[in-house]
Amino acid sequence: MVVVSSREFRANQQKYFALARVNDVVITSRSHGSYRLVPISESDTLIDRDTLDAKIRQGIADYESGKAHRMEEGESSEEFLTRMINEQ
Repeated sequence: MVVVSSREFRANQQKYFALARVNDVVITSRSHGSYRLVPISESDTLIDRDTLDAKIRQGIADYESGKAHRMEEGESSEEFLTRMINEQ
């Protein structure tokens, strides 16, 4: 883990962005606390709390209204997805 001050980070941002790809980088500030610099990959999903809550509520409503699909016993995930695509 590499710990740097916010002043050092500002002066050498490119260096610490590159370093964050392979190491934990913690940026400290007396007035703002500490932060960890984490690279985001293509597989990461960023969603705000309100959007996530709305999606969960909609999923619960869909389930309660019978809009849910269940896998058949012995059905593989590939077979299940194929069946879902064909039912649309």
